[in-house]
Amino acid sequence: MKADERKKLILEYAKRLFSRKGYYNTQIADIVNEAKIARGTVYQYFKNKDDLFITLIKEFYNDWEQNISLEMNKIDLKTISPHDYFYFRVKNTLDFLSNDPDLCNIVLRMGIGLSGELESSIKRFEKKIHNLIVSDLEFGMRNKHVRADLNVEMASNLITGALLRTALYDFGAKKKKKDQAEIDSMAREIVGIFGPAIFTKK
Repeated sequence: MKADERKKLILEYAKRLFSRKGYYNTQIADIVNEAKIARGTVYQYFKNKDDLFITLIKEFYNDWEQNISLEMNKIDLKTISPHDYFYFRVKNTLDFLSNDPDLCNIVLRMGIGLSGELESSIKRFEKKIHNLIVSDLEFGMRNKHVRADLNVEMASNLITGALLRTALYDFGAKKKKKDQAEIDSMAREIVGIFGPAIFTKK
């Protein structure tokens, strides 16, 4: 097995255990036993359990950034409507979160009770979503698609909370996987709720 494949394998088993048992109840020995590898192999790639957990979360939000990238999805800002753009952001985020119930469970449920860099690593994902929404809303304001009097910070917090709460409720571990039609419907429902309060009337 190549080094990058072995590292990915360790992260995969760690993810399942963190989701099932929680961070504090998961030990390196558990990961070693599940993955059927030597204990020293884990330490070839990770300094300790904290490093393993933080790496897992970093990869998660880096993957999310790629998933909602305008370039990766060939989104043309000159032709897409504001509502369709909002729908794209919401749907792709829900798609991404639905594809990995264990990571969804870790990121959205486990932040409370963790300390220091562990909590910060999870909060960073929420902050990234929040900042992206702020940026999108401000972009919409500059182009007169978003209400000029909108409280951007409040709107971003509301949308972020709605996305993460919906994902936790519908995609968390042990939940039945949603099909594409269900995710599309959820995304349209979110856009339908927030859209009238955000966009200017044409």
